[in-house]
Amino acid sequence: MTIYLLFVIVIIMIIDEKTSHRITSLRFILAVLVVFIHNNYMLATVANSGEALLFNQSRFGEFIQLVISGGLACGAVPLFFLFAGYLQVKKNDPYTILIKKRIHSLLIPYFIWIGLYLLYNTLGKVLLLKIAPSLIANPEAVYDFYSWKVKDWFTYIIGYSNIQGGNPLAAGQFWFVRDLFLFVVFSPVIIFLLKKIPFLFLSLLFIIYICLDFPLNENLTYSLLFYSLGLTWGIYNIDLLNKIDRIKWWELLILFMICFTGPIIFGYNLIIGTKYNCFIACLILLKLSSILINNTKIYTKLSSLSHYSFFLYAIHMPVLLTIIQKLWIKCFPMKNTFFCLFEYFGASFLIILIGTVIGILIRKGIPVLFKLLTGGR
Repeated sequence: MTIYLLFVIVIIMIIDEKTSHRITSLRFILAVLVVFIHNNYMLATVANSGEALLFNQSRFGEFIQLVISGGLACGAVPLFFLFAGYLQVKKNDPYTILIKKRIHSLLIPYFIWIGLYLLYNTLGKVLLLKIAPSLIANPEAVYDFYSWKVKDWFTYIIGYSNIQGGNPLAAGQFWFVRDLFLFVVFSPVIIFLLKKIPFLFLSLLFIIYICLDFPLNENLTYSLLFYSLGLTWGIYNIDLLNKIDRIKWWELLILFMICFTGPIIFGYNLIIGTKYNCFIACLILLKLSSILINNTKIYTKLSSLSHYSFFLYAIHMPVLLTIIQKLWIKCFPMKNTFFCLFEYFGASFLIILIGTVIGILIRKGIPVLFKLLTGGR
């Protein structure tokens, strides 16, 4: 009997370790996909700047960008929420300790990064306007911060406005950190509902996700759904990854193409098609993790890079993204499909490389600062 129990414990430990490795293998890749989402002129990242931009993309190039940024990358942030919920349950920290940990890992980095980007949006842009005015999209708006009211400061630091989907205006990607912290604060309520009425609660979240959008926080519906799914994964110890592994690649690719091309071919709602595609993209990425961990060299590299996933997520925009895009387009105007795709892949690669190298240098040179900026990840 003792030998049997030891065997069971060993098996459980192996499964946990394997799950941990699969999550680790995806962390940096997910951050990379977020860069591709934001360095995409087709998804209106630069249309908001109000400047005329030569952009001559073909249907083929458009398809490539949409498959990556509007398709596969749709699973990046949802998986971050899924992993956060799962790991929270598995670590099983008491609530007070959990909040203290999340203050260090989420809240402190949030305000440090937002503070840095606020500095750039105010005094930084004033300085940049004098040194390199061509890098400023709207020079006439540089001094607007002098007239900001309390509401303006709030939207830049916290968000929750009708501008940019309710994301913090200082650095839009930090809505993820903001919302995750709030979910953790209210997690006892969410966990209670998941234990008492799991099917009803998750069904309600799914219906809200498909049918509703909240202008003050356009990401709320899917972020809460995937965080809750992560909690469910941990609470009920679901063998999620092995179940996903049983799905055939051709089945996933067919589902992906139906969700991706369905709105164009069959004319059903594009938004709903995209929302379904989000699930398929998550399944593809989770299934991919099985391949990644089976290659020792690839996994070792991804495991090392995983330390910089949050840093890359935090640093890639708005400053680095804007500067790289501006300089790139000056050197390589997007006059045809080749140069459009060249910018899409080349500028993204440069943003990823520079952001990661900065993270490596800070981690090696000033480890205390890196720990503050990443919350000890």
